[in-house]
Amino acid sequence: MAENIRNATIAVGTSPVLVAPQLLEGQRTTIAITNTSTAGQIITLSWGEETIAGIGIVLSAYGSWSESVDAVFIPSNMNIWAVSSAIDGSISIQERIRS
Repeated sequence: MAENIRNATIAVGTSPVLVAPQLLEGQRTTIAITNTSTAGQIITLSWGEETIAGIGIVLSAYGSWSESVDAVFIPSNMNIWAVSSAIDGSISIQERIRS
């Protein structure tokens, strides 16, 4: 099996942004997302459908969220969306995908 690693920084505004597309082949084995916004923006994450601010996983400044098979949990392969409470938000994302 091959493992692909993705590291990225993504700008997030007040409209939903697709930050990790659905995987049709392979499996996410690890995903970590950190709110790297510098002006106090709050980032909301959701899976599947576009996110709505405040509904989903809410990350305050420099807050992070992760899932890993190492924690005996299989991360979802669904679309992952993000939206910011204000303009100029940002996240960093790291994901490993086994194919």
